[in-house]
Amino acid sequence: MEKSLKDQAIKYANHFAVVLEAPVSVVDLAERTYTPAGDRTQFEVCEHCPHKNCKGYEQFAYGCREAYRWDGLYTFHCSQEMVLVCTSIASEKGDLAGGLVIGPLFLDNKEEMLNSVSDKKLLKALNEVSEYSPHKIQAMAELLAGIAGNISDLSHGKAGRYFYRQESLLNAIYIEKMKKSEISDYYTYPIAIERKLRTAVRSRDKEGSQTLLNQILAHIYVSNNNNIEAIKPRITELIVVISRAAVDAGADINEIFLINENFTTNIEEFTNLEDLSAWVSNMLQRFISFTFEFDKVKHADAVYKVIEYIKSNYRRHMSLEDIAASTYLSKTYLSSLFKKETGYSISEYINIVRIERSKSLLMEENMSIIEIANLCGFEDQSYFTKVFKHIVGITPKKYRENRGKNDKKDMILK
Repeated sequence: MEKSLKDQAIKYANHFAVVLEAPVSVVDLAERTYTPAGDRTQFEVCEHCPHKNCKGYEQFAYGCREAYRWDGLYTFHCSQEMVLVCTSIASEKGDLAGGLVIGPLFLDNKEEMLNSVSDKKLLKALNEVSEYSPHKIQAMAELLAGIAGNISDLSHGKAGRYFYRQESLLNAIYIEKMKKSEISDYYTYPIAIERKLRTAVRSRDKEGSQTLLNQILAHIYVSNNNNIEAIKPRITELIVVISRAAVDAGADINEIFLINENFTTNIEEFTNLEDLSAWVSNMLQRFISFTFEFDKVKHADAVYKVIEYIKSNYRRHMSLEDIAASTYLSKTYLSSLFKKETGYSISEYINIVRIERSKSLLMEENMSIIEIANLCGFEDQSYFTKVFKHIVGITPKKYRENRGKNDKKDMILK
């Protein structure tokens, strides 16, 4: 981290620690160090950590890297079940230089943790760690993210995502123009892509949703000759489709309605496609974010890791041992935690993810049901059919015949 940038970070970290009486650190990735501000006795707990995989600086650096990926803010539980709130600081070139970290802190679980510790040195260190409510930690996180964003030479997370989306859209538009020149019935709306977009939104697949959205936007732009006034009604229809998919995925319908009340007025204000595209992309991300609010989950990091692990590995056999190893928690504790926070057992959630993935494949006529079952992690077609009917309400064959239409409301995939 450049000296001037680090000096600023240390200055604001000290101000933050004095005003809020919370332990804050400045992480420097180049030097592989973290500099504590405020009450330094709280950091002694890291020196006595009994977990071999916890290496102090590495935990802080991990949090900053994740914050860099997730728009500048990332909160997770360390190996000792204490909270670390991490923000990222970017260099002038937009590269990750380091970050500011609050913690370690207890999140309403100090007494429970102290009762389980027998080591006297660790117990003494833990006694010095402060305990905060989720509301206060969330407030501190937002403040720290604002500080980190202000002193960064470039807010890489947001700027990088914006330019990535724009570049992806331009590529999609180029492809659409090529299609227009080669396909006679080009102007037919890509309903199959829209169906896949709805599935991606229901699955909380942000990256996949963005790719599909770009394909639809490209088609709308090209087929309407980039006439923004002709494009706006098509965008309005698309937003309605996305918002309904978000509600199907468990988003609060009142919050979705509140957003939709204003978007018709907002869309009329745009005069160029670049700004309109960025706005639509942000609307998509907002709708998806409403489908599962991790800030309301006490153990958000562990739950998030389980969900991401399942979504990345649904095609293969997954054991509870494998999943628990990815979170550094015991099988028993993780199973209880996941059920409490999501309402599903881990095995139920695995099946829901697999069935959601199978729905889009069932729209492909050239694939047999047994092939789809195997691709989605089911070794037996009859078991796949049984699980599909339990979750969706009809058999895979009937679902394919109905082209995805169903009378029974599916289980909500969060």
